[in-house]
Amino acid sequence: MEKGIFKELMKKYAAGHSTLEEEAFLIKNLTDKKSLETQWLRYVNGKKKIPAADLNAKVLEAINKKEKKSQSRKLVAGFMSIAASLLLLLIFFRPEPIPETKSLAEKEALLKKALAMFDNNSINKKNKKVLYEDDLIIIYSSK
Repeated sequence: MEKGIFKELMKKYAAGHSTLEEEAFLIKNLTDKKSLETQWLRYVNGKKKIPAADLNAKVLEAINKKEKKSQSRKLVAGFMSIAASLLLLLIFFRPEPIPETKSLAEKEALLKKALAMFDNNSINKKNKKVLYEDDLIIIYSSK
């Protein structure tokens, strides 16, 4: 091999512009064992690591595991958001409790009980002045 072609290929290799075929050609045709270029190519050739045969399968398996985890996380987050939305809807749109209504007889009984608490004799109309009088209410003031 001509030394000029070898040096030209080495310059391309050093600049990072060489193709894989040119690099393989350089490594195969190492003739000068003492030059820095051939020592460097030998070093690079010795340090190349060959990937495992099942590397692609391992990579695909790792990717699939990640995808399954992310899918399960998305499902859990989706169910949690649905549950939270339903809970909020139930809180905001719950029916108001129906107030207890008493019959007229029960109301009359309560009124009589309340009136029985007051002593009719204690109201002395002579000392009191009527401020307001209605069918249901009489308001007195004292001197």
